Amino acid sequence: MTLIFQVVCALFSGILSALSMPNEIFHFGSTVIGFFALVPLYFAVKKAKSYKVCALLFAIDALATHLLSSYWLANFKDFAIFTLGASAFGTACIEAMAGCLFFFPFAGGRDGGANLIVENKRVSFEPYRPLHFAAVRVVYEWAKSTGFLAYPWGVLSMAAFGNKALLQSADIFGTYGISFLMAFFAACAAEFILLFNKFNFCLKNSFQNAKFSLGSSAKCLVLCLILIFTYGTVRLCQKSPVQKVLNAVLVQQNMDPWASEDDLESIQKSMELSKAGIQEFEDQEKKADLVVWSEAVLRYAIPNSLGRYAFVPEEQSLFDFIKSAGVPFVIGGPYIERVDGGKTKKMYNAALVFDKEANLRGYYAKSHLVPFAEVIPFVEHDFVKNTMERLVGFSNGWNPGSRLVLFDFEAAESPRADQPIYLDLSNACADQPVNAQSAKVRTAVPICFEDAFPDTCGPMFQAGAELFLNITDDSWSKTKSAEYQHFAVAAFRAVEYRTTLARSTNAGFTGVVDDKGRLVSSIPLFQDGYLCAQIPIFARRSTVYSVFGNWFVRLLLLALAALALVKARELRPPKLCDLIRAELLKIEF
Repeated sequence: MTLIFQVVCALFSGILSALSMPNEIFHFGSTVIGFFALVPLYFAVKKAKSYKVCALLFAIDALATHLLSSYWLANFKDFAIFTLGASAFGTACIEAMAGCLFFFPFAGGRDGGANLIVENKRVSFEPYRPLHFAAVRVVYEWAKSTGFLAYPWGVLSMAAFGNKALLQSADIFGTYGISFLMAFFAACAAEFILLFNKFNFCLKNSFQNAKFSLGSSAKCLVLCLILIFTYGTVRLCQKSPVQKVLNAVLVQQNMDPWASEDDLESIQKSMELSKAGIQEFEDQEKKADLVVWSEAVLRYAIPNSLGRYAFVPEEQSLFDFIKSAGVPFVIGGPYIERVDGGKTKKMYNAALVFDKEANLRGYYAKSHLVPFAEVIPFVEHDFVKNTMERLVGFSNGWNPGSRLVLFDFEAAESPRADQPIYLDLSNACADQPVNAQSAKVRTAVPICFEDAFPDTCGPMFQAGAELFLNITDDSWSKTKSAEYQHFAVAAFRAVEYRTTLARSTNAGFTGVVDDKGRLVSSIPLFQDGYLCAQIPIFARRSTVYSVFGNWFVRLLLLALAALALVKARELRPPKLCDLIRAELLKIEF
């Protein structure tokens, strides 16, 4: 196999991977394409002859996937050099390192195979190549989705959103179990194709190698598929009792906050949509429990600008509107905190909560910020500050929040007949019906892409969150694929923690996802509107993933580390006594 053909295969894998994820053609991705996306890459790397070639092929796959699936990052204001350019380069570097990790066990092997010395016995590693390929893929996805520069887009599991049976295993493995299964399937499919390929002039000895590699891997794959899909089917058939229902008006005003320096038009439109949503609930003889506006609707920092919003807009001020609505509001906007006795000012990207009387009851400050866009490391140094000013004309950013904040909102008890109703008898009288007592819904409000990170949502769940309520501004992307991708990535949190996810965005994707990852309700992208969402609140229950986190990734890392130790012993230089012994054995007496 020539290097050019290997490069074409790696590039084709990147194209298939991008096509399998939510995009302009398949809005929620394609699971079928996802299972076969890495087949060409496996073809290419199986015949790699060096670390350099293997790293190159993996890097090409990463680069193609990233640029074709996340091209909309170039629309992030003036930060394209970082959001698209730097992220593409970083992603390619991480997968290049994964390529070296993949090649390591096969270094020095003959005919593309590998041998390990285990307990003084030579053991072939060839049958485990597909498993090794899948493990390396998972480690790569975990590495790119963790830490300050984390970017959990462009992963295989995104293609699984449309297959709800496959999705259910996320409460055990997280997204990484799904990625492992897809990569393992692709490797076995590639070995199966090689087993019957007719192009032996391109792939020498492919039949024998493929037959040797496929063996036990195929049996393991079939077992995994049966277990995962059986588990998913059973989970989907199980009913999750609804304990409470939160009637929320989720507002999508479809206005880009970057397009205007003032927020009056956005506030006025949001008020009109909120009023219509509250009225629709009343027409259904229901009461709205909450109104949610998206991220960055307010442009002037709270609490400094509380006086401003008591008088603007002129026709009816924001606070007068909240009072007239008689409903709590969650609104995205900046918050200023004074520390060190007022000497230091911290600016947060926050979710602001106002009660029925328009009093500010609290805020949650976004803790996971977009690197080099919302937060700039080492900006306190003049060199970094001046460099950023020259590159993008900007050197200030948000401060990351340091506190985990949950909010309690009143909601109705479940209307299900098989659920208990708690009665308030304190105000009951003979001629007055007894009403069901209101319940509290403990709510976490991850901001923007925070709903894509288990490291952010996990602590919220552990602290008692019964609902993930996300507010997002993705209008800057100007593409449907960006909106659907963010939604698909976030939907995994609902399954991982078996907790409802509701999203209010300024352009999309506004909707509600239940504890099984199913879309309950939504409104179209890039249209102004509102969603009168009856958000189901399920009984809180721990999952394997919520308790142990990324245990599956840690297990794979441990296995790869053990493999590295065994292989390193084989590759170490022989001792002098061993060389002398070998030479003595050659002497004929």
